[in-house]
Amino acid sequence: MVRAKHNYKNLAKINRKLVLNLLRRESLTNRKALAKLSGLDPSTITKIIREFMNRNLCIETQPEISGKVGRRTIGLKLSKNAYKSVVVRVGVQVTEVAVGYFDGSIEHVDTVRSVNNIGKFVEKIRKTVYPIVEKIDPERFLGISISIPGMVDIENNYIIDVPHLGWRDVDLSEHLEGNIPIYIDNEANLSIIAEKWKNPLIKPTENVVFVYLSEGIGCGVIINGQIYRGTFFNAGELGHMTIDFNGKECYCGNRGCWETLASTEAIVREYERKIAKLEGSSYNDKFTSLISLSENNENALAFLKKEEAYLTAGITNIVNGLSPEYIILGGWGSILSDESVRRIENKVNSMVLHTAKNKIKIMKSLLDSKEQGLAAITGAALMIVDRSLENII
Repeated sequence: MVRAKHNYKNLAKINRKLVLNLLRRESLTNRKALAKLSGLDPSTITKIIREFMNRNLCIETQPEISGKVGRRTIGLKLSKNAYKSVVVRVGVQVTEVAVGYFDGSIEHVDTVRSVNNIGKFVEKIRKTVYPIVEKIDPERFLGISISIPGMVDIENNYIIDVPHLGWRDVDLSEHLEGNIPIYIDNEANLSIIAEKWKNPLIKPTENVVFVYLSEGIGCGVIINGQIYRGTFFNAGELGHMTIDFNGKECYCGNRGCWETLASTEAIVREYERKIAKLEGSSYNDKFTSLISLSENNENALAFLKKEEAYLTAGITNIVNGLSPEYIILGGWGSILSDESVRRIENKVNSMVLHTAKNKIKIMKSLLDSKEQGLAAITGAALMIVDRSLENII
């Protein structure tokens, strides 16, 4: 009898988790749709939704007006304010701080300059983050979720290596005191998590790579439907694959890494050294200026096409090595024109091995196309909910 009761509780928890994740994936749904998607009996859905509404996890929306005779369907969606977090997107030059909501949306609060000294950086973040935390109901607060532009051990909140900032072997627990839960992950992994949740085109896709273009290049890799991190948490650091043995020295210490050619920093520095200064206070801002300038400036257009060639070389290697169906261009890769993306896609499809020819789809990030870096910080908001689900349900 005890075992049967225990199994019932486990099954009920599994069902609640299933329904909650369906509510998270569908921005607006209803009880009938949830029953169909979950395979659960409508009465079970009704019971679960009643519990969720009592706990303010979801809310009903106004009945949809369909023009048909009969009872109107009452919609359901997540309660945005059910839980909150503080999310931080660490960038090489600037760091963004926002409030993360239960539905994966974020609200920007502040931006601070990134610095190489980890102690000073954490102190900056602490002064920005803690006042925000104090305003959130402790019963509804999940913790702090941080996007890192480098290699991290997500199980131990340990920063392994962030070459551009010179951070190596940093235990965040030694720098952030208190009992606030802290979660960290790589920015490209968080970006692909967000894209998988929010982009309907790749939701059913099992194999996809997110190429995060910024001052460096990092990749989020999903294989067989799961984030692939590797034995040492360095999977996806494809910006450090060697393209030119005699190339420039990289922040990682090697020469000729992909990001020494194709990152926003690399292409901007080469343009400014050979042609002229670009407008902007950061490499990403200047890369944006270069893209705009390429519309009516031959020198800028030539450099844009050089950037396309560098991206093509790296993406071709990724396709031959990992065989994804989709390549998502994120970060500042999302500001490339549709024409640029088509040229890259066509060239990649002509260069990859025969089995993949003309089958690879390259698209810009749905989220980063709205605002560069939005995918990573949205991923941070989604990730902290993912890792708190057992306690929530």
